[in-house]
Amino acid sequence: MASVSLMPDENPALQELLGQLASNVLPAEPSAWPLAPGYWLVLVVVLSATAGLFYWWRLGRDWRRVSRQRKSIQAHSDPLQQSLQLHQLLRWVLINKLGADKGLTDTGFAERVAASLATPPPVWLNAHYRALSERPGIDWAEVKRLLKSWRKEAKR
Repeated sequence: MASVSLMPDENPALQELLGQLASNVLPAEPSAWPLAPGYWLVLVVVLSATAGLFYWWRLGRDWRRVSRQRKSIQAHSDPLQQSLQLHQLLRWVLINKLGADKGLTDTGFAERVAASLATPPPVWLNAHYRALSERPGIDWAEVKRLLKSWRKEAKR
């Protein structure tokens, strides 16, 4: 039996076959687009979380302003200005956040406050219409409770 050499220099048939081979070509680099499904999932989660946080922040923005305004009114030294500004703030909340009629009378306003607090209308509510000597002090805990009640009502 004759031995066949596998060395290309020694075997002309192998030399001819090797000459016909094409050189190895590297495949093309994978492109960054389209994204893999995992990247799409992460992107959707991040965008959803961002949109959710923005929506949550926007919902509370006006109520944070109302709270800051209430504290500003509370710090005011003039009782007449306190009473007048608080009345305006409560009306603004009732009209803009709870959809009350802009032509709401003072009696209707007092009834709405009383219904929200589940008590008779507070004496401080329309105190800015009274004489200085008859003007009662504002119960700020009750104001805070009223605003908290209206905030819950606005969420519904």
